[in-house]
Amino acid sequence: MLRRYGHNKHRKSYTWFAGAVIVTLLSLTGCSLSPSSSNVKPDIQETDEVRNEQQEQQEQQEQVDQQEQVDQHALLTAFKLQLKEAADASELVAYLDDNMTKAEQTTADAMLRGLFDYYDAHLTEAQDAFFEPDVQEVLTAETWPITKAGAEAIPDEKVKTLVQKAYAGGYKLESVEGSIYPVVDYRYWSGIGQLLSTPLRDYVELMALESDEATAKDGGLHITWDELASRALLAEAFILEHKDSPEREEVQNKYVNGYLMMYVNGLPNSAVHDAQTYRLLEEVKNSYQATIATAPESVTARLTKSFVEILAKHGNLVMEEKNGEAAEIADVKNFRKDLPQHAEMLLK
Repeated sequence: MLRRYGHNKHRKSYTWFAGAVIVTLLSLTGCSLSPSSSNVKPDIQETDEVRNEQQEQQEQQEQVDQQEQVDQHALLTAFKLQLKEAADASELVAYLDDNMTKAEQTTADAMLRGLFDYYDAHLTEAQDAFFEPDVQEVLTAETWPITKAGAEAIPDEKVKTLVQKAYAGGYKLESVEGSIYPVVDYRYWSGIGQLLSTPLRDYVELMALESDEATAKDGGLHITWDELASRALLAEAFILEHKDSPEREEVQNKYVNGYLMMYVNGLPNSAVHDAQTYRLLEEVKNSYQATIATAPESVTARLTKSFVEILAKHGNLVMEEKNGEAAEIADVKNFRKDLPQHAEMLLK
């Protein structure tokens, strides 16, 4: 499972220790656990942790029993038929909501990947419906954000139904440059992670970060530089840990041409350098240094370190005046140009 760099919280169990203390006290007082003893109650209460563990085991066993009673081939075949005949994503999501807990891991993986393929093929169609006449006017008049519950208050019945269908289909609404339209809500599926294989579970979590909060919007960075670095490291970890995953190529493209390029190059409305002095911004410099210190052996940190070393040779200047105009310093330009190729070589 992928993890963020930082401190981990550890859970400790005190059951064994508590039991040892009880036995010691009983031996000292001469008491026994026999019901005939007048000093000790026979119904010693279990700890919350033990009860929770037993309940979890029971639920897992019930799930296994349920899966064993279901024909997995029939379950998957029925879903594939749904993929061909569904009027929209809401029918597919309803099927998965009803049947996912009956699926074994391989079946669950196959069904969820089938849904994601459906999203890839039909996302543009789903978004185009939000640009039909009058739809944007109705949506932009509503208080943002327009939540699943809030959609009920939309006065226009046609638009309300459109929004409710989108949410039922596993989408969420996004607002970009004054327009409102649906995007896939991967967080919707993070709740079934225990049913999925580790690679697919990690992929869903990685994509959920993006659907929770887009990395970039309106030509600028929408998260902090540190969060951008964190997402780059998570994507890198996925690429290196799950080499046989069907999602590896997609994640590698997102890492190399998305997170890494944004981290080194900046964005049109979020440059890495000061507009007046052309020097590397202090907050970007601090993020670079933190990444190098936190994950020194990572591809992200190694490439960032190389970039920092180039900048240091030029007094942390990213740009320079040339013929009265701002231009990239030659070393910086060359490093950025070769960055995708260098990253892909290191990821092999």
